[in-house]
Amino acid sequence: MVVFPLKHFTRRIAMADQMVGAVPDEVFGTLADIMLKLKTGGLTAEELKLFAKRENPFVSGNFKYDRRKDGWTLLENQPCRIGGQITAVPFLKTGESLVKSNVMIARAVVLDANYGQGDAEWLLEHQDMISVKLRNLYLIFPATKWQVLGSNRLVPHLYWFSNRWCLDFRWLGDGFGGGDRLVRPRK
Repeated sequence: MVVFPLKHFTRRIAMADQMVGAVPDEVFGTLADIMLKLKTGGLTAEELKLFAKRENPFVSGNFKYDRRKDGWTLLENQPCRIGGQITAVPFLKTGESLVKSNVMIARAVVLDANYGQGDAEWLLEHQDMISVKLRNLYLIFPATKWQVLGSNRLVPHLYWFSNRWCLDFRWLGDGFGGGDRLVRPRK
């Protein structure tokens, strides 16, 4: 068995930390998970196999509308946290009519309005918790991110159609504008 000095691994971890800083936002979450597991020695052979198949073993979610059955990959998810009435949260700043997805996602975190598909599905089952005033808006849930067809990333959203709220998925390549809102529980 070959034993490497500790400084050898420390140097590799420092190089990996620098590399993570240069990674595009869309893959940072998965690489950060890998780096944390590597640093702590907690990466199993089964987890490495999942990464090789482009699946993230650290992201989970039990959904009524689980798109993994359709071949989609779940990239990120937050557990359901909404349990009552919601308020719509605008994310555009004065003078903006449209922002890119990375801006909307960053603002969702800052505005404490970063909720996911579990919350959207809960609201579908409890539509009376969504104000009638919101029916002309798209309600975006950016804490859950799916990947389909190799590169297209999507987030769940709710929209009003035919006298009820419906769940669909929005491409992150689109801009997000004045008809879109984030959500959070009403205080």
